[in-house]
Amino acid sequence: MAVIPGDMLPHLVEVEQPGRRTDRYKNDVVDWSASTRTPVEAWLQQNTGAEDTDQRDAQIGEWLMVCNPVDAGGGPLTVHGSDRVHWGALQFEVLGPPGPAYTPTEFHHYEIRLRSVEG
Repeated sequence: MAVIPGDMLPHLVEVEQPGRRTDRYKNDVVDWSASTRTPVEAWLQQNTGAEDTDQRDAQIGEWLMVCNPVDAGGGPLTVHGSDRVHWGALQFEVLGPPGPAYTPTEFHHYEIRLRSVEG
């Protein structure tokens, strides 16, 4: 498997995946109190930034995260649209399904759209 060299992925982030539980109606639901975090080497860049001042004071940013299909320990990495990403004090939500990027012969890396909302 071809991967992006580590020196091109300078940011260490954590991908958080929610746990699952059964609610009182026997439905399978997301449980963030039982989530797991996986360290991942990545490249992050902010693509857009805006302020939402209509009835609130919010800072909204859309970011791009590029990472290999493996975690920082070399294990396989799967990212879902319901996941969160943490980088320092910033928390992002994954926007939609991650975009797989391929070489002509194989899966190479993920390109993942993220959103940050503060306020």
